[in-house]
Amino acid sequence: MQPVRCALAGHGMIGREHARILAAHPLADLAVICDTDPAAASGVPAGTRFTVDLDEALDTAGLDALWVCTPQQVHLPVVEAGMIRGLHVFCEKPFASSLGDADRMMELHESTTGSLVIGHTLRFDPNYVAVHQAVADGKLGEVVHVSARWNAPDYEGRIISGRTTVPQEMAIHDLDVMRWLVGDIERVYAEAAQQRVVGPGPDAAVATVRFASGAVGALDHNWILPFDSGLRSDHRLAVFGTRGSAYVETRDSPAVVFSADGLEHIHSGYYSYPNGVPYGALPSEDAFFLGRVRDGRPWPLALADARAALVAALAMDRSIEEGRPVDIAEFDG
Repeated sequence: MQPVRCALAGHGMIGREHARILAAHPLADLAVICDTDPAAASGVPAGTRFTVDLDEALDTAGLDALWVCTPQQVHLPVVEAGMIRGLHVFCEKPFASSLGDADRMMELHESTTGSLVIGHTLRFDPNYVAVHQAVADGKLGEVVHVSARWNAPDYEGRIISGRTTVPQEMAIHDLDVMRWLVGDIERVYAEAAQQRVVGPGPDAAVATVRFASGAVGALDHNWILPFDSGLRSDHRLAVFGTRGSAYVETRDSPAVVFSADGLEHIHSGYYSYPNGVPYGALPSEDAFFLGRVRDGRPWPLALADARAALVAALAMDRSIEEGRPVDIAEFDG
């Protein structure tokens, strides 16, 4: 299979990981990286050109695909620039920061020769996929209750607090997973902590969820997990049905290092590079997209699913702001 010639926009926290994965993958030819900050040129993989000019990057000869890893507030113009050039576009979650931007991106998917997918990485995590398969196979019976948490280290919070929200950045992972497992969400009710531990905040959010099926869910999320404590992440999913239950738990790692520097839990399932080879859910997602460019394989979630997860996250934000339960129908009528 001929390598996919790639461009990447946004060489920040997640963009650097995608760049590292693509630079190491035999099916990818990472030709150019673009970021508006010249300092982002630091750490660009060897042999990859860097520019601060998006048009210059996307006019690179022979491009097949574009990875959009910018803040969600500027997803639309970057996606649009790639779509009108007929590129295959991978856009990091969340879909956008507004429904207007998300809807415009969906229109571009229909009206241009380009194609668009949204990256929700848990759809490629084998643990979450296994739970989904158990639900789909009826092993748990009818789902009655689901709960999830996604707590991130404080260095992430310092980077993104004030630029986005806990629901849009963190909870959206699990909102998508919950819809994948249980179906449409009807209502959310959220509360937030405002201590400003890592930035303008809020620092943490909890929520209850009502599904159209009658099931209920609970969410808890933050980006204040002290990195120096040695705990690098805290993700959990629990699903309870009429015939059984299923769990994903990543807080306790099978690899733990005890040293003079303290305790460190090694989490390799999301992304890691043993012997220089990308491993984990994020590399699997990128590899799947490279294959999609060449053979047209279907993406695991439709744009409508990514949009629905965004709506649920925006409903959480509105619930926090207004102090009341928010019906999803308020957004789409």
